[in-house]
Amino acid sequence: MPATALDDRRREVLRTLIQLHVETGDPVGSESLCRAFGRALSPASLRNIMADLEALGYLDHPHTSAGRVPTDEGYRVYVDSLMGPSPLKDGEARAIAELHSMDASLAQTMERASQLLSRLSRHVGFVLAPDIARTSFRHVDLVPLGHPRVLVVMVSATGLVTHKVIEVEERLEPSQLQECANYLNVHFSRMPLAQIRTRLLEMMSEEKALYDSLLQRVIALGGRAFEVRESEASVYLDGASNILAQPEFDDTERMRALFRTFEEKSRLVRILNACIAGEGIRVLIGHENPDPELSDLSLVGATCSLDGEPAFGVGVLGSTRMQYAHVVSLVDHVARAVSDVLRGHRA
Repeated sequence: MPATALDDRRREVLRTLIQLHVETGDPVGSESLCRAFGRALSPASLRNIMADLEALGYLDHPHTSAGRVPTDEGYRVYVDSLMGPSPLKDGEARAIAELHSMDASLAQTMERASQLLSRLSRHVGFVLAPDIARTSFRHVDLVPLGHPRVLVVMVSATGLVTHKVIEVEERLEPSQLQECANYLNVHFSRMPLAQIRTRLLEMMSEEKALYDSLLQRVIALGGRAFEVRESEASVYLDGASNILAQPEFDDTERMRALFRTFEEKSRLVRILNACIAGEGIRVLIGHENPDPELSDLSLVGATCSLDGEPAFGVGVLGSTRMQYAHVVSLVDHVARAVSDVLRGHRA
């Protein structure tokens, strides 16, 4: 029987059982359900309905308990068609609204957003900025640090600021560095970094570059300044310790595997990108996650994009036994606030 064919009684039993399990963390028995329904259904009737839902793959029956727990498929039915909206509390709404009223850098705001998602959801909050190589830049400064080192300060079109130190062969005066920065800002602003690199390579073969000393310096400096490695995405992650408080994660080896995932940046970026792919709120439950070591977790994510720019992502990573309606509402409101911040920094 597909989820859409569940009758009202089975749907209500599945909804109530999931809500009870999320609240307690324990398998839910017929007696607990009977009390939740105000004795409107007998324990025997509820046992029959639970057996039907288990046969359909929506519930599981732990060997050590007479109660049932939801499966990933059961949670999927709940998220897609059973849970209702969950308005934010006044304090939560105020805290999120403060994100775009803070006098802070974009990086500080992203960090604050991940902390806020973690605190309000009691799971792991994350914000994922796009790979630097995919972004376009707005402005660059070249600061002398003493030959041969030059500090490159680059501001992306979305307002993220990155710093890197490069080395140059020619000894350059501050005025010469400023000339190069001015040229780059005038000719390459709003271009993606990969496109800038291609254009600089083309300039190397142009006749003008053979006798124009400024162009020679621009090509040499720009080639190093705009050089990026793959997967240079920024990940702001907060609240990993929250998972330790969940009783279902008391297995030491499982926890080690989970924290290994958090520490491997490129792997974590891949997982989070899968969660924020597409429009709107996306929920990945248990085995739907792209990494087997996250099969006990759920991801709720959303994109925050600007026209023509790669998307940022925000979301929550936590136990499959999470309050989905509340987390979806949190992620939605934080995504909207972060989008406002991005628009403000782009202005």
